[in-house]
Amino acid sequence: KILSFNDSPFLAEQVELGTTRKGGNFKSALCHIEFAGVGISIMDDFPREVMGVVIRDIQIHKPRGSIDSTAMVRHFQVDAMLPDARYPIIIQPLPLGVDRRNLPESTPGSIDRKDCYWLKNDEKPVPIFESSCSYVPQSNMVWVPRIDVSISPMKLQLDVDYLLRVVGMIIHSVSKHIGTNNTATSHASNKLKYTTRNQMSALLTYVEKLNISPVWFEIEMNIKSDDRNREEEVEESDLTLNAIARSTTSPVAAGVISWVINVGANFAHVSPSFKYKGVKQTDRYCDILDLFTELAISYIIQTIKQSYKVIFSMSLLGDPKLLAHQYKTGVTDLVLKSRDEFLSGGKDGVGKGATSFLQNVIGGTFFAVGKVAGGVADTIDSVTSNEMTSNHLKPKSLANADKPEHVVDGVIQGTTFLGQTVAHGFAGLIGNPYRGAKTGGVTGLAKGVASGTTGLFVAPFVGALGFIAKSTDGIGSTTKYLDLGVIEARCRPARTIPWGKPMAQNGLPFLKAIGVRIHTVRYQRIRKRVNRKQLNDKTERDDEDWQASKEYKRIRAAEDRRKCPPRKIVSIIHNKEKQHFLSSSVRPKLLEGHPGNLVISHYALTFEDTIILRSADFQLQDEVAINVWNTKMLKSATTKTKPLAVCKLTVGDIYASIFNYYKQQLSEKESRLSTIFAKNSEDLFSQNTEDANQNKRNKSIIIPPPQEFAMFRPGKDSKSPRKTNLEAIGEELASIKKDMDDFLNDFDSESSETDSDSSFLGGEKEKEESIGSVIKANEKLASSISLSFFPIPW
Repeated sequence: KILSFNDSPFLAEQVELGTTRKGGNFKSALCHIEFAGVGISIMDDFPREVMGVVIRDIQIHKPRGSIDSTAMVRHFQVDAMLPDARYPIIIQPLPLGVDRRNLPESTPGSIDRKDCYWLKNDEKPVPIFESSCSYVPQSNMVWVPRIDVSISPMKLQLDVDYLLRVVGMIIHSVSKHIGTNNTATSHASNKLKYTTRNQMSALLTYVEKLNISPVWFEIEMNIKSDDRNREEEVEESDLTLNAIARSTTSPVAAGVISWVINVGANFAHVSPSFKYKGVKQTDRYCDILDLFTELAISYIIQTIKQSYKVIFSMSLLGDPKLLAHQYKTGVTDLVLKSRDEFLSGGKDGVGKGATSFLQNVIGGTFFAVGKVAGGVADTIDSVTSNEMTSNHLKPKSLANADKPEHVVDGVIQGTTFLGQTVAHGFAGLIGNPYRGAKTGGVTGLAKGVASGTTGLFVAPFVGALGFIAKSTDGIGSTTKYLDLGVIEARCRPARTIPWGKPMAQNGLPFLKAIGVRIHTVRYQRIRKRVNRKQLNDKTERDDEDWQASKEYKRIRAAEDRRKCPPRKIVSIIHNKEKQHFLSSSVRPKLLEGHPGNLVISHYALTFEDTIILRSADFQLQDEVAINVWNTKMLKSATTKTKPLAVCKLTVGDIYASIFNYYKQQLSEKESRLSTIFAKNSEDLFSQNTEDANQNKRNKSIIIPPPQEFAMFRPGKDSKSPRKTNLEAIGEELASIKKDMDDFLNDFDSESSETDSDSSFLGGEKEKEESIGSVIKANEKLASSISLSFFPIPW
């Protein structure tokens, strides 16, 4: 729908004569449009989500009594929704902080906003696009006194092979719905119709002041095909580079083109940064299309002038432009920040300059060496690989492999890469001649022998370069190991679709992180208490000896621990991140104790802490573990240390709870909007200001519902004996035979009737639970924890 505002010539003339207010009816108009967001999902025939485009918080506002209007877009992001995508986020804005210009919505009644823990993390970022302009209606032109445009810097991560797959899928889908036009040649003899510029109704515009803020784009582009999970691809698009090479009629040409693409892809991994100057113009009177064309040409010229950045940002060269910028930043911070710290006496901390020098100069150098070594290794591997080279035992290319987190991880990954490369070289010495002889006869055998020998010769060099690349990347990552960065995440997890069912509706449109509120933890312990009767039977003579004995001290220490147990702490860990998010430590409170030799002591811990669980890749099938530790135990934790109690959930379980909370919020907003509409309607009853304020105080508030979860003691690691391949195959065949026997027994009417009758008439006695089984089950059940989940949309 299009909503158009226009003044009649009479009103425009009155404005020029000054007989009415400046701005005419436009000044008295009121417009406020707000969208929570717009989402577009692209799906394939599998079905599964391939790409998601999200535009969030769209606002257009024109106040009454003013000629100024503003438009704003808070967030824009394009996500690659496949879990094996090289770049999960294709387009996103660079973080610029929190927008604190607009105050948050007030809570109803006497509830303090500080008590609303689910609202504390609802801080909106700086808008990516913001425009404000003024408009004065005229009879034969558009008069714009002022235009201010602000664009946030953007980050683009372009996997060309992935984007070509999406484009090919869209073209293939659209072509199904476009019919053939057989009448295209029927109008060939008609005269051409064209319109000159003078015949066009030009929209003349007078712009007094035009201001566009500077903007820059950080781009990372890679055209090398991603070799991860390639066996699981259902079909390949015809627009991918490898598919284009294979579409040629000549096998030789297809092989040469594929080889050139694979080799050239190592040179096309670039990461330039384009910066565009701001635009300031005054007193422009022209057609609005000419103004837009001039701005577009100016940005194109600036892009051409910065094209050299593409060459100097190649990963094969170590990205020298980025390295020079890091050297400049590191040395400058070392001098200036160290000087400021010395002059301030260390009030704001010390070591910031040295840290920047370590991260930018030392870490940047190692990262550059790793890029050069990895690029050379991938190039040599692409040159020596052909259609006879098998991917079996071949490691991932260094451009597609995961980066090490620290120096130890880098050495481990480098050693693994070296071993796999050498093993792949030895395997190619036998496999390449076999595959060549199978497809090309004697000529193919000769090519296979040459390819296998060359691969075996270059394998140690490629492996050594890969070891250097991984080790230096690990050293560079170690310099930034304690650096707190922004976790880049998709707008929401990908939807899961059961086989054969259509794509379900999108539940939560935005879920950047998960907020977990830890309320209470309850547990019980069985402790030995001091036997008062035995103490009273002791004589005065041996009472001092009894109190000095080890048994008395042990019992007394156990009793003290029962009354004052050690402090506890809760940690939440996501199985992909392997990072513990910790709560504060709390001392358990003894709730109940019964006298006797063996007593059950009940304890409760009140945390009321909020933990924000963030991850770069949230999927509904991911596992989230909630652990309870002793504080001292967690400080000295190792890989063998186990928590006191564990509760394991999936992101899908948490998602279901958050979705119910989200639906309650939507219902509340709908009822609030309907109430506002009823109040503003002239046909309905009117209320005074006091009644409206009373309704505002009585407005309901939606809180995340607390949920109780059971926590169990971690089980012992069961070490099953290793079995040979023949034993594993025999067990698999035995299980298949058993399943077939059970399937055939279902068709036996006598056995089925007997089973149904005995089950119906109670012929089979129910198994009575023994006391030992109940005690064993209770021993596994350690405690219960009360949690609340709420979404973090930003």
